[in-house]
Amino acid sequence: MRKILFLVALLPFAALWAQDDLLADLDAMTPTAERQYAYATFKGTKLVNGATVEMPGAGVGQFIIGHRFGAINNRPLYNLLGLDVAQIRFEYSYNPVSWLNAGFGRSSGSKTYDAFTKIRLLRQSKGGKGFRSPISAVWYSSMTLTTVTFSDGFDHFFTDRLAYTHQVLVARKLSEKISFQVAPTWVHFNLVPLEADRNDQLGLGLSGRYKLTQRMALTAEAMLRQTPLAGTHVPLSIGLDLETGGHVFQFHVTNAQSMADPQWMMQTPGSWAKGDLYLGFNISRVFTHVTPKTLK
Repeated sequence: MRKILFLVALLPFAALWAQDDLLADLDAMTPTAERQYAYATFKGTKLVNGATVEMPGAGVGQFIIGHRFGAINNRPLYNLLGLDVAQIRFEYSYNPVSWLNAGFGRSSGSKTYDAFTKIRLLRQSKGGKGFRSPISAVWYSSMTLTTVTFSDGFDHFFTDRLAYTHQVLVARKLSEKISFQVAPTWVHFNLVPLEADRNDQLGLGLSGRYKLTQRMALTAEAMLRQTPLAGTHVPLSIGLDLETGGHVFQFHVTNAQSMADPQWMMQTPGSWAKGDLYLGFNISRVFTHVTPKTLK
């Protein structure tokens, strides 16, 4: 219970900024006098490991590099605070239309390939006539495939390597400084480590941002689990986002080294209490493949 209270207490301090957001500049849905849409609820499409309600504009692609170093408490001087040991993930996604995003990635942890999609359901808005949504909502799904060699000595089916993640991302931009998101989560593993472990895992993602300056913000995210797998802990990450022109840099400390969805959400062995912490960063860059007609 103390851990949960600790996580909830941290979340209001997690944040980002708004008006000069790179993704918002490329979004085809421009606020009007009649109906104003919230934009730049978060700085990027990822906060640390988890997805946000943000999406690139129509005709825009995005490339993200994620890097997690080794544990700080693992021979810190010898491994230079984990800098000698690292995992890396590459991701590319594209929006054919403003409400649909699809992409794929590859993580070095368990040599994992993944494919994912995001569908915008609602967008926070005010003003105008008709329905005005107080929240933004996005459906997120991914499938992962691990390709590392099994070490248990048994024959395995190809499907044993698959896992699936489904989330409803619900966010609200409370002010220019503060945004908050909750994400009811369902993860299904075709194969779990122990017979007592459940193949279906339920969780609740919590994340937020707090804007410090026009180009700097504090962020935080956590995943609470209903029936944790044996030997795992709540993944908790705290970060700092920086925008430098065409790039967004996200620096963070986390107890989750893995970056593939089911692994960081439900299979995090590291513990904050034991000092199992990893330094890491994400770098994102957007590319306009199809220029909007309004800009032409």
